[in-house]
Amino acid sequence: MKGLNRRFTAVLWIVLILLICTFWSLFISGPNRVHEQVEAQNEAKIQKKVKGIQGLTTHVFDYKTYQGYTKKTLYWFNVKGNVITTRKMSTLNYSKAKKVAKNKYGIKADEIVLGYGYNNPCYVIMGDGSMILIDYDTFVRVYERGLSPNE
Repeated sequence: MKGLNRRFTAVLWIVLILLICTFWSLFISGPNRVHEQVEAQNEAKIQKKVKGIQGLTTHVFDYKTYQGYTKKTLYWFNVKGNVITTRKMSTLNYSKAKKVAKNKYGIKADEIVLGYGYNNPCYVIMGDGSMILIDYDTFVRVYERGLSPNE
């Protein structure tokens, strides 16, 4: 009888461990799948609104935004896929933003992308262990912080 009880207890432990592993994997993968589905829906909505949009990226600062472009226009979208603002492609000036970051704020750009600050489109510049957001139109600093080593 003791051998049977030990086997039964071992089987119960194995079932318990399997249940814990199953629930754990559901709680980890479930929210990620929902997030991926929401992202795909937002991107599809943006692509439907702006035919031929390219380079669609996301940026999270004060809130999440999407950026993309066509041959003539740069677009910034909110989290619901609605246009926040646009700029003509001819206004894009990465080299000036890099120069301002270096000369005015002492940050040599390793990477530069478009993002959205508190209320305006920005150049997001990372380099020299810092991140700086420079206003797209005025080239004035919107935000700056040092980056941790793993960012």
